[in-house]
Amino acid sequence: MKYQLISYIKRLIIPILLYCLSVAATGQNGNLLNINSLNGSGNTNIKLLIDQQTKYIQNLYSEKVEAPKEIINGKEYESYYPRSKAKPLLFADKRRTATVFTRTRRYGNLTLQYDTFLDEVIYTDTSRTINYRFPQIALNKDIVDGFNLYFEDDSLKFRNLRLPECANVNLKEGFYEIAYKGKSEFVIKHASSFYVREGLNEYKYAPENYFSVGDVFHRVKDKRSFLKLFGEKYGEVKKYIHLNRIRIRQADKNQFVRILKFYDSLITSAK
Repeated sequence: MKYQLISYIKRLIIPILLYCLSVAATGQNGNLLNINSLNGSGNTNIKLLIDQQTKYIQNLYSEKVEAPKEIINGKEYESYYPRSKAKPLLFADKRRTATVFTRTRRYGNLTLQYDTFLDEVIYTDTSRTINYRFPQIALNKDIVDGFNLYFEDDSLKFRNLRLPECANVNLKEGFYEIAYKGKSEFVIKHASSFYVREGLNEYKYAPENYFSVGDVFHRVKDKRSFLKLFGEKYGEVKKYIHLNRIRIRQADKNQFVRILKFYDSLITSAK
C-alpha cells in the first residue's frame, strides 16, 4: 500500500509543479513544494523537487504507519529463567514471524515471544542493541488486543480477553489462542506452572482447553465431561470419536477441531 501511494504521489507532483511554476507561487508548508530550489543555471530542477517531495511523503507515511511506537510503551523484559531447562516461552526454539493488533492498527513482521507463565507478549527490538543484545519489551496489555504467531507448521491466533466480557463466558482475563470458532468454540490458554527441581526453577508447560457449545466455556479433562457438553448429540459425537480412534486425554488441537466441526454439522443439518 505504501509504494502504491508513493507511485500515485509521483504521478501528481509533476503537474502540480508545472502549475506552481506558472503562477510563481510557493506552498504554505516549507516542507512542501518549493520552487526556489534552483540549479546552477537558475532553472528549476524538476527532478530534484520530485525526489525531495517523494522522500518527504515517504517519511511522513512511515512515521504514521510503519513505526510500532504505539505498542512499544511497555516495560523492559528481563529473563528470569537463565538456568532453567524448561523455559516458560511458548515454543521458544521454533522460528516464527508475528503480527500484533491494537484497537486501531495492525503491525506485521515483528519478532515476538509469548511468556506462558506471566501471560505477557514479548517484543524484541531488532533495530538497536543495548549491551550487545537486542532489547526486549513486555507489551502493554491495555493496548494489545491480540497477536498472531506464524510457524512453519501452524498459525496461532491469540486474543486478549478482558473483563467484564471474559467473565460473562466463564473465562479469566488473559491471552487465549482462538483454536476454533464456529457454532461451537474452542480456545486454549497456553500456561506454565512453576516448580523447583535440583535447586533450579523450572516451568511445566500445561495448556488448558476450554470449549463452548452454548453461552459459556467449560474446561474439560476427560472424555466423559467432554461428551456431556454435546447434550442430545452425545451419542453421535461419541460414535464419531470411537470411529476415528481419538483419545480425549491425548487429543491434539486438530483432533478437537475435527470433533467440533462434526458437531456443528449435526446442528446445521438438524435445522
